[in-house]
Amino acid sequence: MQPIDLTAALKATDGDVELLKDVIGTFLEEYPVLLAQLEPAILAGDRAVVQRASHTIKGTLRLFGDVPAKGFAECLETMGQSGDLSRAAEIVDSLKVALASLRMQLMDSMKMI
Repeated sequence: MQPIDLTAALKATDGDVELLKDVIGTFLEEYPVLLAQLEPAILAGDRAVVQRASHTIKGTLRLFGDVPAKGFAECLETMGQSGDLSRAAEIVDSLKVALASLRMQLMDSMKMI
């Protein structure tokens, strides 16, 4: 499990701890909604929704360093852009596992910052 980079995250928020807590809290609320959009979009072949939802997830994940979930989200975004969703369901499963792990780290981090 790749640990989150809180130093990078704080730097991205100009050292504003409260802003970082808000960003983390918002991400923890919003990513499940975005994940819920992915599976039906993949089944329907809706590449635009796959691209948009995964891009949004990836955007926030950039703050936390090179976490595995970012790579999976980026892969899904690329699949959405190219229109080749043949492996997208498999990647979503990996993204879910990585995000569950990240969620635990973020919740722990919020107690420490």
